[in-house]
Amino acid sequence: MEKLHPLVYWAQNKEKITLRVDLRDVSSPKIDITENKLSFKGYGEGAKGLHDYEFELELHDEINIEKSAYRISDRHIEFNLYKAYEGTWWQRLTKHKVKLSWLRIDFDRWRNEDDSPSEEEEDAEPGMPPSPEQLEQIDKMQKDLLEVKDKAYADIKNCYLFFYNAIQFILFSCTFVYLLQRYAVHGKENMKEAFDRAILFVGMSQMLAVLELVHAATGLVKSGVTTILMQLLGRNLLLFLVILPAEPIHSQPMVCYLFLVWSAVEVIRYPFYAFACMSIEFEVLTWLRYTVWIPLYPLGFISEAIVVLLALPFYKETDLHSLYLPNSLNISLYFPYYLYSHLAFIPFGGYGLMKHMWRMRKKKLAALSASLKKEKMS
Repeated sequence: MEKLHPLVYWAQNKEKITLRVDLRDVSSPKIDITENKLSFKGYGEGAKGLHDYEFELELHDEINIEKSAYRISDRHIEFNLYKAYEGTWWQRLTKHKVKLSWLRIDFDRWRNEDDSPSEEEEDAEPGMPPSPEQLEQIDKMQKDLLEVKDKAYADIKNCYLFFYNAIQFILFSCTFVYLLQRYAVHGKENMKEAFDRAILFVGMSQMLAVLELVHAATGLVKSGVTTILMQLLGRNLLLFLVILPAEPIHSQPMVCYLFLVWSAVEVIRYPFYAFACMSIEFEVLTWLRYTVWIPLYPLGFISEAIVVLLALPFYKETDLHSLYLPNSLNISLYFPYYLYSHLAFIPFGGYGLMKHMWRMRKKKLAALSASLKKEKMS
């Protein structure tokens, strides 16, 4: 398989070499810097989409490893490689005179042709590079510009995620409050009416939840794609493939119990994520986020299993979603077998999900405890 190289932009002043690797949302980078070589490997979004990218540069001269550093942001990776011999100008970046299609000059660090030259520049000898002082000023301006760009991107991303989580919180809150009020006032009376109202909010929220998979896959959030996919498939297949078509179970209280458990989890989770987008943390909300799942997740798994068992007779009698030979697809599928496999998967998927949440709980609450202790000491 052909190796993919990211676009790399370089510039220099009397003290250092600057490199900007045009690769967004980099994960698992492997970077090695020696006195005369720089190598990079990482997965991110470059000129050819989301792939593994890599490059290796034999440098024209030696660099100071101790002073050299790099910074990874959502938009790119920036290297500051300090020259071992300050005040020297490199004829080129690489040791050997080779043409690399992916290596380019960072013109953003130089004055554009349309910019009016300063008096110092007009007095300068034609064809000579800018003075070291001018390069330092350009370097500072470029850093400021990159910081502004990174901040603007982060602000737009956080605003979008805040509104997404806020909308989900509103939808699940409507479900939770309505069902809680319904049970408190009417008990188990007319559960079909309760289902018909609750399914509007639950259906919209679960359709919107597909975006969470997109968020993780594109690197917009740092959540694992596998965990989100398991939760999304588990709920959406049950809701849209099993519950909605099976009208006889719509009047069963257990279906609304399941919706109530789902919404009880989400009215804590989504506000936690919304405030996290704004870099705001409430200790009580953090504790609830990583604690309420302990009783609610098992209740949810048990409720799902009971709902599937309630739906089984309907799908056995109607053969809905089942396929029998002969047909144009030339495949057969007895849908109740899928329901049995769904039941078998619940304990295994539930165990994996709860194990993941337990690790997250220990990590988050330990960090929260350390933060509170630090505040008390100060």
